[in-house]
Amino acid sequence: MKKLLLGGCLFAICSSVQAMPNVGFTAKDNQDPIFIEKCDIYQNAQKENDIELLKTFAEKKWFEGDKAAKAEALIVKMAKKRQKMLESAGGYILKEKRMSTKTQPDVSEVVLKWNNGKKFGASDGCVFIMDVNQNGWRIRMR
Repeated sequence: MKKLLLGGCLFAICSSVQAMPNVGFTAKDNQDPIFIEKCDIYQNAQKENDIELLKTFAEKKWFEGDKAAKAEALIVKMAKKRQKMLESAGGYILKEKRMSTKTQPDVSEVVLKWNNGKKFGASDGCVFIMDVNQNGWRIRMR
């Protein structure tokens, strides 16, 4: 029963984080833990090829009218690129996940460090930018 309750609580927490806006969200500063949560959601959506969730990281205007097909194709391309990177990584495991302290106040960066158990490593992460009109944060999609 405890496992079921714990699982339900974790599902509720994850669902509430995903229900929050992914464009124009607020943070107390560029070191807020919300950036790690958003990075995880974004990268997992790429890994799982969840195009609908990935679309929530871009402004809705990009999916209206004649821009929609091109915008969606770009998101699909980015997801496939991430999937290919993960496939080629093989035995790499995540060793470090942290906020970068070397950014400007209007930029936030989540740094991920990977290692294959030997001397080979890789870096990855997410960069978030404050909207020029201070209307919230958005991920720099790549």
